[in-house]
Amino acid sequence: MSRVVIVGGGAAGLELASILGRSVNRQDEVILVEGETHHYWKPRFHEIAAGTFDNDLDTLCYFSHGAKNGYMHYQGWMTDIKREEKQLVVSKPNGETDFIKYDYLVIAIGAISNDFATPGAQEHCQFLDTPEQARNSWLQISSLLRSGQQRTVNIVGAGATGLELAAELAKVSKRLTLNPYAARLTINLIEAADRVLPNSPLKMSRQAQEMLESYDINIMLNTRIAGVEPQGMTTSDGLKLDADIQFWAAGIKAPNWLKNIGGLESNSANQLMVQQTLVSTLDPSIFALGDCAAIPQGDGAMVPPKAQAANRAAVHLAKSLTGLMRGKCLTPFVYKDGGMVVAIGHNFAISTMMNDKLILKGRLVRRLYDTIFRLHQKTVSGLFTMSRLIIAKRLKCIFQPG
Repeated sequence: MSRVVIVGGGAAGLELASILGRSVNRQDEVILVEGETHHYWKPRFHEIAAGTFDNDLDTLCYFSHGAKNGYMHYQGWMTDIKREEKQLVVSKPNGETDFIKYDYLVIAIGAISNDFATPGAQEHCQFLDTPEQARNSWLQISSLLRSGQQRTVNIVGAGATGLELAAELAKVSKRLTLNPYAARLTINLIEAADRVLPNSPLKMSRQAQEMLESYDINIMLNTRIAGVEPQGMTTSDGLKLDADIQFWAAGIKAPNWLKNIGGLESNSANQLMVQQTLVSTLDPSIFALGDCAAIPQGDGAMVPPKAQAANRAAVHLAKSLTGLMRGKCLTPFVYKDGGMVVAIGHNFAISTMMNDKLILKGRLVRRLYDTIFRLHQKTVSGLFTMSRLIIAKRLKCIFQPG
């Protein structure tokens, strides 16, 4: 009998737990350690913050889902690893400390925004790294929208998260223009680079910027934030940007507490160092994948921090780890980039394909963005459940009051 403990209930961790739970032998155990009770797809956290997320159909209860798919949900947060005893140290919701024995440990906790030690950022900015942060952001946005005055939102970082959040908030503000008691939002999207989506092809960046400007979003490029105060930010040039609510969505890194946890090797971004098989460099019973892991490829490149990379690594490790438990050798993870899709509102998206040679945009591409989420649902819950959710979603859109 083997026990596999997976830490992190994001897309990668949940997919791995679901596939393993359905494929391992009955005497084996799969435990998913996650502090939340429900799963939210991280690329849609901006919708939670803007109040446009469908909590009824687009969330998943770990406890009931685990019962149907062969894994057990343990509600808690990893705090340390006792490698010699093969024990995971966990903090429970009531504050107590517990220890979970493992034969194989998989760490898939994702990443958080990197504030680059900017003074005041942690204290005075909202982050969208966890479902709880996204929900708290909506509470503040909701209160702001009900104020009936002109309000300002600062968003630092014009990568996918910042861009999608800006577009979603602009859409919400526009929908409320007929309500005399609703606030009007001025949205500042602040980026240190010379273009939005700085890690994407230039053409994609230009098209995204044109769409954002059509939403009356104020884009500030080549602008670095030197400090954050309770009601505004100061740029490196000394410009003061007043705001009623502020978001930080720039850069990514693994959480600080993950660095060298249990004596494991990590890099400057706190990511755990692993081999191409996803096993850690110092312990053959510990694996890591997703944005919290530095995964090398055969050509010396590193796997980029993308949702699709984490999903594909989870599917790969599920097969490879199942084989290992049956006496086979681990297989290397080979990543092939499938492009990226960025949603700008609910009716428009931009994507890159064919190694960034093809750039598409429009409503049909927005449907592709939705399809990626549906494929995630298919992986964790099966084709039948995914199909029922799609039908329910469409019926709800047709019959729900405007």
